[in-house]
Amino acid sequence: MPLSDDIKDLIEHDTSEAQALLAIMAKALPRSVEAHLLLATSHLRRLEFDTAITHYRQTLAIDPKNDEALRTVAFCLLAKGDYAGALEAFRNAFATNAGAGSLRSMALMLHRLGRIDEAVATYERMLANCQPTSPEIPLALQGLAAALRDAGRPIAADHHLRSLGERFRRESVGVASALVARNNSEDFHEWSAYADKSRLAAALTARQKTDPAGRFPESFVLPKDRAALETFASGKAAPPLYIVKPVRASGGQGISVTTDLSGVIDRDDVVIQRYIDRPYLIEGRKGHCRIYGLVTSANPLRAYVYSEGIVRIAPELYKPTPDAPGGVSMHITNTALHLDHPDLVISQDPTQEDTGAVRSLSALLRRLSADGLDGEAAFEEIRALVGWFVRMLAANGLFAGQAQSPPRSFPPKLFGLDVLIDDEGHPWLIEMQRTPAARGQPLVERINGELHATIFRMAHTPLIDDAATADQVEALRSSDPARRQRELELEIAGRGKFVPLDV
Repeated sequence: MPLSDDIKDLIEHDTSEAQALLAIMAKALPRSVEAHLLLATSHLRRLEFDTAITHYRQTLAIDPKNDEALRTVAFCLLAKGDYAGALEAFRNAFATNAGAGSLRSMALMLHRLGRIDEAVATYERMLANCQPTSPEIPLALQGLAAALRDAGRPIAADHHLRSLGERFRRESVGVASALVARNNSEDFHEWSAYADKSRLAAALTARQKTDPAGRFPESFVLPKDRAALETFASGKAAPPLYIVKPVRASGGQGISVTTDLSGVIDRDDVVIQRYIDRPYLIEGRKGHCRIYGLVTSANPLRAYVYSEGIVRIAPELYKPTPDAPGGVSMHITNTALHLDHPDLVISQDPTQEDTGAVRSLSALLRRLSADGLDGEAAFEEIRALVGWFVRMLAANGLFAGQAQSPPRSFPPKLFGLDVLIDDEGHPWLIEMQRTPAARGQPLVERINGELHATIFRMAHTPLIDDAATADQVEALRSSDPARRQRELELEIAGRGKFVPLDV
């Protein structure tokens, strides 16, 4: 009887409980491939890459040809930034099962290691032997074009980008969204640190001390910050409410709001933040905004914020009191948590932007202005907040680290910021989403489909068009600065609703 279905759901929603249960199962069933695989997956879900690798290798000791374990060991090494180790692991996976995905990943690792001619040859080998319906083909075309540009072969790169463009024209949303999703899973490894709530809180708290321009609620990582939290809670600035977040949970799982820290102060697996207790209300309910940022170049650093986004709204009216602070249906705005709530209304019409529990950012900004606040000013503050976040990443060395690899071995990086607007119209940074979900309600899919298609156009347009002169073609062929300048021109021309950031 398969263990997978129920336990995979538990891994998604309560990783700690899943890990404890799976550790018992793996010990009781030492020859169970499924138990070891699921235990490894639970550690991967928490970004515990070294422990995940250990359990995947235990799986391989039982089943040396297990494709999932072979490929995921390689992925974990990639996620740790060990590109040489990942290359060998992907080679091992390919030698065992000859999968197109492993071969394509080998080419990507070769590119990031600076072995560009080998990367080109590996991409070409994969494309020559791959089934024409393989989902790896768009990724390989993207990767091959990038490697060819780094190799100084823009004309050959344009040939493959035109093939990729033909696929995009046939299925724009599907191709663009698949590229964004995979590119995000293969991004520069230091992004994963900011997906951990405790490390994000520590980084943002440190940044505020040197650059106080960003709004981020006071945050305390337990147990490290227990003494600081106790001091804060006993001071004049102590808030009426605190929000308690499990360090590695997602989707709003496990979050609680409290007036009394006595029940949580001794925990060692949570971030406790000052709760923004005076949010801007939408028809009496609290909401939060998903804001999208995009980094298109690490050196020189170029980044954007998308001027459209998603607003998610809690199903219950917001009216906490000292005696009744309210539950998750009042405070937690992740709609996935409330699908069974009788007051949750989600429009199935993707053109409806200002109704129900899922709305557009532009609709929220219009509503702010209609309520006497300033929607345009709020967006400018959001833009400044995203710029502040990107500058923090730069100060912490993320982009300098990425720039050690060939420049085009990293496609544009999409990330999400969860932002709360207070009752004065000011945005507060709450969380970062390293890999923001593409799928969702009809309005979400419409907005995200347009977003992903824009990213495609910014990054995948051929450099040479029919209007190019012979001199221009020669400059692009012989000069990487000329290629970079042309890439920038096409990026700006195709940026749509993306607004440049001051970074």
